[in-house]
Amino acid sequence: MPPVIPDDPSVIRPTLEALKKTFLTGKTKDISFRIKQLKNLARGLKEMSAKLDEAIQKDIGLSPFMNFMASTTPCLNEIEDCIRNVRKWAKPEKTNTPLPLGPAKSYIVPEPYGVCLVLSAWNYPLITLIPPIATAIAAGNCVVAKPSEMAPHTSNVVAELFEKYMDKDCYRIIEGQVQVAIAITKEKFDVLVFTGSPEKGRLVAKAAAENLIPCVLELGGKSPTIVDRDADLDNAAMRIVTGRFLNAGQTCIAPDYCFAHKDIKEKFLAKVKEYKEKFHGQDPKQDPHYARMINEWHTERIKSYLDEKHGGKIVFGGEVDIKQKYVAPTVVDSPSFNCKMMQDEIFGPILPVYEFSDIDTVIKFINDREKPLALYYYGSNSSKSKERLINETSSGAVMVNDSLFHILNSELPFGGVGNSGYGACHGKQGFDCLTHKKPVMEKYAINMFPFNARYPPYTTGKQKLIKLLFGSFSITQYDALRALIFLIVLAVIIMNWSCLKTFGKVFTGALTKGYSTTGNDSGEL
Repeated sequence: MPPVIPDDPSVIRPTLEALKKTFLTGKTKDISFRIKQLKNLARGLKEMSAKLDEAIQKDIGLSPFMNFMASTTPCLNEIEDCIRNVRKWAKPEKTNTPLPLGPAKSYIVPEPYGVCLVLSAWNYPLITLIPPIATAIAAGNCVVAKPSEMAPHTSNVVAELFEKYMDKDCYRIIEGQVQVAIAITKEKFDVLVFTGSPEKGRLVAKAAAENLIPCVLELGGKSPTIVDRDADLDNAAMRIVTGRFLNAGQTCIAPDYCFAHKDIKEKFLAKVKEYKEKFHGQDPKQDPHYARMINEWHTERIKSYLDEKHGGKIVFGGEVDIKQKYVAPTVVDSPSFNCKMMQDEIFGPILPVYEFSDIDTVIKFINDREKPLALYYYGSNSSKSKERLINETSSGAVMVNDSLFHILNSELPFGGVGNSGYGACHGKQGFDCLTHKKPVMEKYAINMFPFNARYPPYTTGKQKLIKLLFGSFSITQYDALRALIFLIVLAVIIMNWSCLKTFGKVFTGALTKGYSTTGNDSGEL
């Protein structure tokens, strides 16, 4: 039996109020404190890795090795990236000042928002929780995190981890079910990170908008995959099979449907079948690394896509066992664009495959639908089709000749656009999204001419001067300083030009005389 997750909204407000008080003390603004807490988080993940492996396997059927590869290691890498860079990210950023506003010093201070709420998803209950928490800690925020109640074992272990390793005055886990999830988004947190479906994302954003809370929404969508005529079909099949069927297809950036060029489509389908069998065997149900659906309801949902008269042909797969929460890796050739599997994000191990002959058709198809979280292209790196897909479509990210792995690059922001979300996690961009960029301008108390023109009474002369100054906002103090230095140097050269000429004549004459004398004394020519 899974553990019982409490559902008590009354714990939310006292927790939030306690963390707000802590934040006002400035405790989390100290960079050394942030680094210490990040190291504690990493240590907790390492020391409790066996418990987390067991919990995630119970919740979503992900094997310990797959959890190591797809959850624990990326989480630790994200934390290490924060530890390595937080001092640099948190430094004030110098900026210019327009000349009419000077003399002044302008800069931007990265300021933590306050208390950050992190709401994770069930499909990857660790990687959708720990990296946003790590980024929020690095940014100097206090954190309240609610793990998904649909992964109850993981929720329990994460709560234990925070109890043992993290500063309770600054970082808390609130476990809860539907009532807690509804209530917690209505509270006045200072910033919010949510990972989940576009439907739930809209509800979260609507609740947050009531309190004008800035959000980072990591949502999903139907991520297209294009396999072009000149693609390496072995590479494409291996990486699409891995990307589509990892975690039984329950991955927000998984390839959701595929367009293969008509000249290679049949070969591509044969390769996909070949690598499905190499990776998962003739009976994927016996593969210990092939995951299960999260629950029976979602298994029934996937089954309904296959049971519908979708008009396509099942190339392989299609087997479903509701009690075992098992859906076989499945490829469907050319189902109707109007069927349910092509209207909804599939979020399961089904891959619809279509053929195309003209990239214009594919671009139009993508642009006629909601913006996806990722777009994948398999073909030549110098392909014009690749360039057109990058430049003529909109998606959270583009990856060429691979699937999923861009999410592991902490140097790239991870986020969506439009229906697939907004804001970004990971690295510097994630830090920036959980930080208020506070502008600071320090003026100097100089009120002599021409700076006193700003004060009344506005005589005709002052008005002309102000108009002149206001017409030079594109010129910064640094531009003016460089110009002034150049003019001073030029003036010095001009003023001393006659002296330089005289010195040149004397020096040249002395040099000539010296050569002549030396020649006479030696008797040489």
